[in-house]
Amino acid sequence: MRGQNEISRRQFIGKSAKVAAGVGAGILGVPAANVLGANETLRVGVVGPGRRGYSMMRIINEIPNVEIVAVCDIFEGWLKRGAEKAREKAKRVAEYDLYQKLLEAKDIDALVIATPEHVHAQHTIDAIQAGFDVYIEKPMCHTWEEAKEVAAVAEQSDRIVQVGTQRRSIDIYHRAREIVQSGKLGKIAQVRAYWFRNSKDNKPQWRYPIPEDASEKNINWRVFLGPAPYKPFSLNRYFQWRCYWDYSNGIASDLMVHQVDIINMIMGSSLPKAVMGMGQMFRWTQSDRETPDTWNAILEYPSSPGSASGHVVNYSSIFSNEHFGCAEEFLGSDATLVVNGELKVYAEKHRMQEVEELSMPAETTKPGPHLENFLDCVRTRKQPNCDATQGFYATAAARMAVLSHFSGKKLMWDRTRQEVITRA
Repeated sequence: MRGQNEISRRQFIGKSAKVAAGVGAGILGVPAANVLGANETLRVGVVGPGRRGYSMMRIINEIPNVEIVAVCDIFEGWLKRGAEKAREKAKRVAEYDLYQKLLEAKDIDALVIATPEHVHAQHTIDAIQAGFDVYIEKPMCHTWEEAKEVAAVAEQSDRIVQVGTQRRSIDIYHRAREIVQSGKLGKIAQVRAYWFRNSKDNKPQWRYPIPEDASEKNINWRVFLGPAPYKPFSLNRYFQWRCYWDYSNGIASDLMVHQVDIINMIMGSSLPKAVMGMGQMFRWTQSDRETPDTWNAILEYPSSPGSASGHVVNYSSIFSNEHFGCAEEFLGSDATLVVNGELKVYAEKHRMQEVEELSMPAETTKPGPHLENFLDCVRTRKQPNCDATQGFYATAAARMAVLSHFSGKKLMWDRTRQEVITRA
């Protein structure tokens, strides 16, 4: 059953032709990718080997028949560190200070992009146009408009694009999808999701350590700013960019996007019908940080395979208490399914004799299986677990919540115009 606001791939391309028109010629000129054998070495380039990118490099180095042969970063310190990590496995590693230079390389099969989210759109589109398969870290983009364009560009190409919401590559969530869409939970009217953390007072969330050798001399500040408004050079903004609206949607795009995306997969939903978001700074008030440390959102979805009547997602996150941890809870009229590292099904009292209660052991939510899925798809040309269209759905939901936060109004997705509108 297709949700009422689900966009078919053909329809999506038609409605996005305007934004994609300027890049169509470049995409159509890209030669079809060869199917690589399982034992052939896959050559990977990494754009942005910073905190996240470097941790992903560790994982890639452990995957058989894969080598990181190129590294790119606009901070000299991370460029050198990333190249050293790549050389632990690859004999020859090229270093680039600008990603445009890397895109000219002829000996790379795929790119892993782990740059700040406000430059994701341009990096991804340019990589697709240059003929690369792309793993783009979540969120796929900073705004819903960018995400819509990236999805349209990806759809018109034959490139593999995997968005880094890695829960889609964890078996336990696929089991959850089977249970939910089987109807065993009864009618699902609401899904609750939350992610609670509690940082130390002297180590606030997202205040990542700043390398001692970092300075304006070895950081390309102009390139970092990209499409963002001009600001004077700032080490805080460069290394702790999630704290600032110019480069991030805060909790909405760091944490919420993961859970909205996996709820979409489990429920079979896509774009929300309406969204409200609200956030505030309640803990780190004496700071220049802008994105809230406390966040709530309500997202209404139309009918989907998991809920014929539609459902609401109630989302919350704070950085001052971690007692309840992280979970997704599917509240059905006959039973409740909870995923919080492990999967459990609890029957409602009136169905205790009929609904089979279930408990499955905990599994990792690390990006290893998701990266492996991407690299396997690069070889086989199969569709990855989270393509650009799914990335658009999750990005749009996150951005709508942020725009609602700023406007103080309920935002709607207009299916006819294919854009976000404010409720009259």
